[in-house]
Amino acid sequence: MRIALAQLNYKLGDFAGNFKKIQQVIDAQSQHADLIVFSELCLSGYYPRDLITEPHFITQQNAYLQKIQDLTKHTSCAVIVGLVVKNEGHGKPFFNSLALLYQGQQLYTYHKRLLPVYNIFNEARHFSPGKKPGIFTFQDVKFGFLICEDGWAELDNFIYDCNPVDDLTNQSLDLIICINGSPSNIGKQQERMDHFSAIAKRIQVPLIFTNQVGGNDDIVFDGASFILDHQGKMLGALKDFEEDCGVISYDKKGITLNSRINYQPITDVELFYQQSILGLKDYVHKCGFKKVVIGVSGGIDSALTLALATQALGSDQVVGLAMPSRYSSAHSLTDAKALCKNFHVKWYVASIEEELQIALTRFAEIYGEKPSSLTEQNIQARLRGRYLMEYSNQTGALVLSCGNKSELSVGYTTLYGDMTGGFNLIGDLYKTDIYKVAEYFNQINPTTLIPRNIFEKAPSAELAPNQKDVDTLPEYPLLDAILKLYIEGDLLPSEEIKVYQALLQNQEPAFILQIHQMVDKAEFKRRQASPIIRMQRRAFGYGRQFPIAATYPNP
Repeated sequence: MRIALAQLNYKLGDFAGNFKKIQQVIDAQSQHADLIVFSELCLSGYYPRDLITEPHFITQQNAYLQKIQDLTKHTSCAVIVGLVVKNEGHGKPFFNSLALLYQGQQLYTYHKRLLPVYNIFNEARHFSPGKKPGIFTFQDVKFGFLICEDGWAELDNFIYDCNPVDDLTNQSLDLIICINGSPSNIGKQQERMDHFSAIAKRIQVPLIFTNQVGGNDDIVFDGASFILDHQGKMLGALKDFEEDCGVISYDKKGITLNSRINYQPITDVELFYQQSILGLKDYVHKCGFKKVVIGVSGGIDSALTLALATQALGSDQVVGLAMPSRYSSAHSLTDAKALCKNFHVKWYVASIEEELQIALTRFAEIYGEKPSSLTEQNIQARLRGRYLMEYSNQTGALVLSCGNKSELSVGYTTLYGDMTGGFNLIGDLYKTDIYKVAEYFNQINPTTLIPRNIFEKAPSAELAPNQKDVDTLPEYPLLDAILKLYIEGDLLPSEEIKVYQALLQNQEPAFILQIHQMVDKAEFKRRQASPIIRMQRRAFGYGRQFPIAATYPNP
C-alpha cells in the first residue's frame, strides 16, 4: 500500500480554502498513493475554539466533507481527514474525529478519546471523548488510529481514565496512523519523536505521525511529520515550517520511502527564527493586512523585529518609524537609520520633543505640580504609541510591538505606550534569546545585517537621562534564569534547570522572591498586551492563565 502524508497550512474556519488545499493534494497524489493522510481537524483548522458553536459551522464543514467524498468516487485512492462530528448522544455537543473516505463513502469514523485541557488546550470545552479503540482493516491492512493526545496518556503531569495506546497492543496491527494538530515550541519536536518512537517499539508496529503546519493566532504548527519503523527507528520526516507531502510504501515486511524524506534535528535558535517568521507571515495574511509598521529605537528588540518582518513579508511591506526625544542618544537615531537602510525599509523620523514639552507643561498647569520621573517616561512612551497608531489608521498597516518576554514578565513596559500594537512576534523570547536569534540572523543573512553597534550598546529605554535597563533590573542572564525557573520550571529539562540553579546559587532568596512578585504584579499589563507568537514551553496568555486581583502564594 502506497501512503501519502500531507502536512498543509490551514486557516481557521476557511472551509473553502482548506478544501482547495486538500483537493490539490488529492489531484496530485491519487495516481501515486492508495491512501492520503491529512491532519487533525484539517477541514476547519486546529483549533477553532468557539467557532465550532456558530450555527452554520457543522453544516458548512459537512458540505465540504461531501465534496471530498465525491472526489474519491473518481479514484482508487482513499483519504483520511480530521473533522468535527456532531454528538447525537449525551455529553458535550461534538467529537474530534477521524474519517476514512473511499469511493464516495465514509467507511470508518474514529472519535478522539483523550481531550487535553492543560497549557494552551481546552478541548473538553466542546468535545466528548470517544469510547472505542481506533482499529479498522482496510485493503488487508489492519490499522490502529490515534488522534494527537491519544498518544500522550502517559504524561507525568496528567492522568486519564484510559490509555488508547494500551488498547492497540496485542491487536496484531500492521500499521499505526496518528493524525495531529501539534503546536510547536522549543523541545517539542524531539519530545514527539522520542515519545512515539517508544510507542512503535512497544507495540512492534510502524507508525506514521502527520501534523499540520502554519500559524493560527498565537500558535504555530511546525509540520515535521515523520515515519517510524516497528523498532521505533526514524525513517524520515517532512519539512519544518513548510507545506510538504511525502509518499511511502507499506507491505508486511515494513516501510520504504518512495520520495526523499530526510530528518534534520532543529536547534532552539533555528526554531525561534523559523517560527517567528511563519507566525508573523500567517497572522498578517490570514487577518488581511498588507504591511506592518515598527517603532525603531536603535535597540536590539525593534531591530530583530524589523529584520524578521522583512523575511516574512518583504522589505516593501515593512515601515520603520523613529521617534526621538530629548533623551534619545545620537547613536540611537543613526543606528535606526542604518538598520532601515540595510534592510531597504522605508522609514520616517517623527520627533516627539515638541509634544513632550507641551504635555509636561500642561500636566503642571492642570495638576499644580511637575510630573514625576516615571510619569514623564510614560508620557514619552505613549506619545510614540500614538504616532504608531496614527500611521496604522492612515495606511492600514499593522503595528508590531517589540516587547520581549523578560520585559513583559516583570512589567518593564508602558501600557498604551511601547505595548501599543496588534501583534508581537518576539514576546515569547527572553532578552538573552533575542541576542541569540539576532546573531543567528546575521550569520545566515550576511548581506543584510543588523548593525553591530546595536548588539554592543547597553540596553536602555532612553526615557530618562543616561538611563540603562540595569538601573531597574538585574543583568539579563540572571533575570532570565529566575524567570525561566519561575514561569516554566516544571516543564524544563533537568539539565537546563541545573544550569539556572547554578547561576542563582549565590543569590539571596529575598532577591529572587522580589522578581517573582514583579511577575505577579504585572499580570494586569500582560492581559492587555497584543497577541504573541508562542515559542517557549509555557507562554503568557492561554498557556499561563493567572488572575489579576489575587494574592499569590509566595513563601
